[in-house]
Amino acid sequence: MEAAPVYKTPVYYQPAHYDWTGIYLGGLVGGGLLQDTVTATASTLEPAGAQTRYSPFAVVGGGDIGVNLEMAPWVVGFEGDWLSSAISGSQITTSLVGGSTARATSAPHWYGMATGRVGYAADDLLFYVKGGGAFTRVDYTEDLLTGGAVSSSHIIADTRTGFTVGGGFEYAMNEALSVKLEYDFLDFGSKNYTFNLTTPAGAAVTAPFSIKSDTQLFLLGFNYRFNWVQRSPVAAKY
Repeated sequence: MEAAPVYKTPVYYQPAHYDWTGIYLGGLVGGGLLQDTVTATASTLEPAGAQTRYSPFAVVGGGDIGVNLEMAPWVVGFEGDWLSSAISGSQITTSLVGGSTARATSAPHWYGMATGRVGYAADDLLFYVKGGGAFTRVDYTEDLLTGGAVSSSHIIADTRTGFTVGGGFEYAMNEALSVKLEYDFLDFGSKNYTFNLTTPAGAAVTAPFSIKSDTQLFLLGFNYRFNWVQRSPVAAKY
């Protein structure tokens, strides 16, 4: 008499809620829109109250590092971002110095963000908002132009601080890799600067300005996540 055949219980990976818990790092690329308003605070180079505005847009790119903790369906975490910037904008205005014009230029070299994140996880899709501190290293240049050429120039390099708010969504392509789209608004408020220039006749000109600055970032990011919680195989049920 032959023995009855032995059947093994099939094993499969149980559909489970995706776990966003882990430490991650990744790359970022996108565009940045700088919005600066330069206001003369004394009638020296320009009339007091005269404003110069410019809104240059250029490529930014860098990376991020962060950590998530999921308490389904909510996800909380912390993230640090650093972005190199190719943004530079300028505007030429009428000057009080006879025969000359004035040119103001802003050129941020990089941006940094240190933020907290709160998100809602719909399995492998995460919707989130973020907020915290913002930082930028920027060169401000004030030029005096005579006959279309620079006759006097003063550059002030500064690291400005402010705040940022933003949000986006992130999609997990597998257990380690994810892609995200994000928007951030960085506000650096207003700050006073004094530029020292020389007229074509050799006279000194002290030009005080207030510069109000903010930036909008539109980013595409890719993250690699460590310490991921793996889904476990379980027996099929019939």
